[in-house]
Amino acid sequence: MWTHRQPDSALFEPSSRPSASARCPLLAPALVFAAGCALGSGFPHLFLPALATVALMGALWFRSNGPRSALLPFLSAIFFSGAASASFHKGWSTPDHLRHLPKAKFAADCWWGGTIESVPIEKDRPVDRATTAIFAVHRARIAGSCRSVSGRILLDVRSAPPGALVFSQHLWVRGALQRPGKPQNPGDPDWTEIFASRRIAYRLTSTWREIRPLDAGSRLGRQITAARRWASRLLQTGIESDREAVSLLTGMLYGQTGGLPAKVEEDFRLAGAYHIFAVSGQNIAAFLAVGLALLEAGRVSRWRWGWALLPLITFYAFVSGGSASVGRAALLSSLVLAAWFLRRPVRLLNLWGACLLLFLGVEPLAVRDVSLQLSFGVLLALLLLSAPLARWLTTPFLPDPLIPRSLLPPQSRFRERFGKALGFLLGSSVAASLGALPFEIAHFHFVSLVAPLVNLLVVPLADLIVTVGVLSLFLGSLWGLLGILLNNANWLFAHGLLLTVAFASHLPGAGIAVGDPATLLSESRNLRLLFPAIPLGSACIARWKGKQLLIEGGEGTLSLARMEPIRRFYGWNWLAGTFRPEGDQWAVADPSPWGVLKPFAPFERFSRAAPLCVRPASYRLRQRSDSAVAPPLLFEGPGIPSFALALESSPEEKTAPFPSKHLSLFVERTKAVSDPTMHRSAPTNQLWLSLAPSGACLRELDPQGRIGKGRSLGRTAVEVVLEANRIEFRPYRRSPVSYTVGFEQESEGAASQTPSSPDDTVQDATGSNPVARRSRANPSRVKR
Repeated sequence: MWTHRQPDSALFEPSSRPSASARCPLLAPALVFAAGCALGSGFPHLFLPALATVALMGALWFRSNGPRSALLPFLSAIFFSGAASASFHKGWSTPDHLRHLPKAKFAADCWWGGTIESVPIEKDRPVDRATTAIFAVHRARIAGSCRSVSGRILLDVRSAPPGALVFSQHLWVRGALQRPGKPQNPGDPDWTEIFASRRIAYRLTSTWREIRPLDAGSRLGRQITAARRWASRLLQTGIESDREAVSLLTGMLYGQTGGLPAKVEEDFRLAGAYHIFAVSGQNIAAFLAVGLALLEAGRVSRWRWGWALLPLITFYAFVSGGSASVGRAALLSSLVLAAWFLRRPVRLLNLWGACLLLFLGVEPLAVRDVSLQLSFGVLLALLLLSAPLARWLTTPFLPDPLIPRSLLPPQSRFRERFGKALGFLLGSSVAASLGALPFEIAHFHFVSLVAPLVNLLVVPLADLIVTVGVLSLFLGSLWGLLGILLNNANWLFAHGLLLTVAFASHLPGAGIAVGDPATLLSESRNLRLLFPAIPLGSACIARWKGKQLLIEGGEGTLSLARMEPIRRFYGWNWLAGTFRPEGDQWAVADPSPWGVLKPFAPFERFSRAAPLCVRPASYRLRQRSDSAVAPPLLFEGPGIPSFALALESSPEEKTAPFPSKHLSLFVERTKAVSDPTMHRSAPTNQLWLSLAPSGACLRELDPQGRIGKGRSLGRTAVEVVLEANRIEFRPYRRSPVSYTVGFEQESEGAASQTPSSPDDTVQDATGSNPVARRSRANPSRVKR
């Protein structure tokens, strides 16, 4: 029989393997399209230029001769398509949009009619129950006239009965629209940008008495509400008394985290385990595992009939709230089941690209959504890095490859199995941590150092809890006793998870704050005082040459949790000292890590933040002696103006929900110098920065201590920069105010600077007659 013989060269050629781009053709276009959406979301006027560039690149791609020459025009056209799409959604709005309505929309007697577009989320707050949902407005009644409008608002309803608000329900709401809150401090979330990424214009807070439902919602909405209540009832059967464990289970199963205490949520964030509350691929995988196991138990081919689970997966995604993580997981699982049914190969990287293209094609502005970035970023890192890391970590546990497996002793086989399991868990944990690292630094400015190790225990426990919870939902509805047994087993696993996370979060150095790149690049050697709006006047951070001092004001202990976003934004992990008023004197705590305060003790001089020296004065400022609570706190240092922090009382603030004591800043504008030609003393001019919850006010004090002209600096945080010849006051996100200082250049061996005494004179270090120069009172506005 004649057979065709291949050439000898063909026998020795390696088999051709498709490249990575051929195996995953949608990966690169998805990343390029996402980059274009990120560009267009920041420039609303980029639509027409990007559209023209798409036409140009499309023409070049159409006229290209080969695949290599066509690649660059093709990717460029995709990039500018994403930029044009995001820019169009960012800048375009209909003429009847909520933003174009008159200012009467902020009145409390306005009525808004529309439809609930998201699954309502119920949260148990300390005062009352709150229900939050996205509300699409179609009609409005403003100042007695009805009109058609369009737009979305975030609806927050207080004291609503459980299950009263339903997805796709039509209703009328009475209340005033509120603008998204603007950040008051560095590091605070910018709710305007967060709302814009979800195409939400305003927020509206109302009570249940101001709601007028028009119907009971669609059938799907009623089924979703009933399913959430059914799942909550089954998951807490037998463990109703432990609200913390029940809240943990409901949060992990379908994203209902409203009942968790704030301390528990913070522990999960510090330990790097908060991701278990994001309903994602872990929950979908457990759901699919139970469903496929039931198909196998019924002797039904899961490869052929796995698509029958698609409606259940879609419904579960709606019940879980429809977030980006569960949407991505549901879409990816649906594509896998469809590939099984069509007998097509499953390449997860290709499916990842398809999911991202579908998400951003429908909602381009979602590229700025933090949950979407974390979801897709962590999954991409798992797909690319988990397998290589697992192989590398398993290598030390593998036996000699030259020894046949039949001759391996039992301990070698056990060590190999243990190494593979450890390598898989640790590799997946490290890959997920690396995938989330850039987003944690960019958005949260915090990195958990214990997360890779903690997730070795947390992830298996979470898988076990989710799987047992799904079994409880499936089997508990058939046999109540079995559901009680499964819930009690889950109670044990939940408390094991809580103990693990609590232990890891309290470890020394569990996490570090990573400063924003803008703050690292703009860091200077000048002394800076930051007065955060938590509220204003309750604290001050003095930082100079890499050292931070915390000065607390007000009554009681300052809650460091309120300053947590600020210290993460700047990357502060260590305090060189903490000052606190105790009675009519000041006390100090020794250097310690941020959040770990040592005992306070009175002091006379604190110099551990050298070259900055701090000491309490033995007198009170004459200008503010009527309202002073404690002696001023004096700060001294080479090359900086003298300044003092005074603790004052505000009788008008006692009825407000703020401390009745606040800090004020007094800065000298002249410097004492020895001048033998002068035989009289010139009094010192001062700047007085008054800080209170109602706002900051900058005033000038004349030599006699009388209050001069002043200007308001707003209610945001204020930063004061002290230089050798200038003092600058920088309200957050506002134009700074600068003052020149009449300082002579200090020669070597000159007297050190000391603050003013009670009789408005300045003495040098040698005790000679007080002399000074008048300052140049030329305040100037400085624009950034």
